[in-house]
Amino acid sequence: MKLFVTDPARPARIRRPAPPAVFGLPVRTLRIASRWRSPATGALLAGEIVRKPANLHLHIQRISLWSTLGDEAATAAAIVDLWIVLGRYGADLRTRMLREHYPALERFDLGLYLSSRVPSGVDRHDSRVALPGVVLARPVEGTRIFLHDSAPSAGGQR
Repeated sequence: MKLFVTDPARPARIRRPAPPAVFGLPVRTLRIASRWRSPATGALLAGEIVRKPANLHLHIQRISLWSTLGDEAATAAAIVDLWIVLGRYGADLRTRMLREHYPALERFDLGLYLSSRVPSGVDRHDSRVALPGVVLARPVEGTRIFLHDSAPSAGGQR
């Protein structure tokens, strides 16, 4: 293993080699290049979204990839993940995704459901948005009140 890399143009210059990338696509645009468009790239993007859910760039790339590949189920799942991350913010972006990909969402009866939730967003615990391929949903049925406040005791001790 080489500990140092030399520059052939300037042999006196010595530098350390860059560490190998754990994950990366050689693009920084919102659309994935045609040679990288495959279901494997979609799986890599989903894995990165689980690791870094707040990276909106990855979400848009994933939606664009699945839309270009024509997979409506994966497109709808990617859009739901974006909605989960945005929370109650980003109403304009949610509206744009809803307009552009309405047929894919309506296939899973989510078109009208998400339209009614543009101002408030969706909750990751909502069982309605737990589609196959959604990586950020944690569906819960019933109430999500796990802890209740206890009344203070008379002596002030618990």
